Amino acid sequence: MRSYDFTQGNIRTELVRFSIPFFLTSLIQSLYNIADIKVVGQFCGNPGIAATSIAGNLTWSLTYGIIALCNGGAIMVSQYVGRKSDGDVQETVSTLFSLSLILAAAATALFLTLSSPLLRLLNTPAEVFQDARSYFSICMAGSVFVFGYNAMASVLRGMGDSRTPMYFGVASCLVNIGLDLLFVGALRWGVSGAAWATVISQALSMLGFAAYLRVNRSVIDVRPSTFRLNKSKVLAILRLGFPGAVQSFVVSGGFLMVSALTNSLGVSAASGVAVAGKKNNVCQMPASAIGSAASSMVGQNVGSGNYDRARSVLKNAIGTSLAVASLAFIAVQLFARPLLGLLSSEEEVLSQGLDYLRVTSLDYLLTALVFPLNALCNGSGHTLFTMIPSIVSSVVARVPVAYFCVRVLHLKIIGVGIATPTGTISAILICTWYYLSNRWCKNTI
Repeated sequence: MRSYDFTQGNIRTELVRFSIPFFLTSLIQSLYNIADIKVVGQFCGNPGIAATSIAGNLTWSLTYGIIALCNGGAIMVSQYVGRKSDGDVQETVSTLFSLSLILAAAATALFLTLSSPLLRLLNTPAEVFQDARSYFSICMAGSVFVFGYNAMASVLRGMGDSRTPMYFGVASCLVNIGLDLLFVGALRWGVSGAAWATVISQALSMLGFAAYLRVNRSVIDVRPSTFRLNKSKVLAILRLGFPGAVQSFVVSGGFLMVSALTNSLGVSAASGVAVAGKKNNVCQMPASAIGSAASSMVGQNVGSGNYDRARSVLKNAIGTSLAVASLAFIAVQLFARPLLGLLSSEEEVLSQGLDYLRVTSLDYLLTALVFPLNALCNGSGHTLFTMIPSIVSSVVARVPVAYFCVRVLHLKIIGVGIATPTGTISAILICTWYYLSNRWCKNTI
């Protein structure tokens, strides 16, 4: 299995090359989500969109937590690769895979038990409650596949291979779209059909990924006999990954609180935000992809002690992210209605979505700064710090602003939108201070 050396060569060229597979993977995933909304909306109507979106937000909250936890293993792998320590790489891989299986079982049991209370906390409208619960429960039953896939993908990315996870991600999304058309369209299984399509495609992706690694193993070996827990590696993975997982769950909690506020405004508001949110996700993908690539690049350079090059990675990441984000912002401001019209033809949904999209598109420019700054901290192993700006932006800043704008100023969906860039600004201020303080230069592994 080939690893890539980011401690030398042209930084911008390597950054763009390494980030493209991250972007394409996210783009295909988003296109699947858009297709999902389109298929469900066509065959299940506006209530189907709302049910899928509300339950999907809960599902993705868990997924992001999984990715954040696996990122602890990816950070370790990237730094061990930088040190040329193959033995530590294999021990980290074996431990991460074993730990993922244990956590998958625990997460499945917990979230299946809490599905109804969680949906009630989100103010899920009564007319879509049952569909939302079915979607969420089915997806949670297949969470082991999400854990497994992300553990394998994070290891390869830590080694500098972002293409292989992309290929399997693309395959999974294409299968998912096909199964959506079959289950929701042809067989008329409704929202539950969309959930089954998701679980089956994730299962096939994980099993295919495992088979690929089994055939092409070198440093990575996924035979069951290699699955074992190394105590020191478990503690290191949790130390690096747990803060990110906690951060992800807290951030998701803040997002879900705002979603509950949105849901209280009615099904059309929930659907409008869901449709606009898909566009926002696509437009923020380049900055996210560049941040993910920069994290591994920073990890290898910190592992080799090259801090000046790590700084250069950050500067190149910010410049590239801002350039792409500016184009996305202009495009959305000019073509907001036709873009949303691709997903829904209902005037009330479009009206709500347009109000939300025009305000939240300001966040494209702001996240172009935050993703690279977070990548510097994550890649250098300072994952505990990244909790602070994320929690402040998503909970301390965004939630109160949203409730104030909606409940006091009565700005409705516009008020929900205003809270998003407000929270991101607070994160930028904190991350910039940490970078300038040079505290990230202390190696933690």
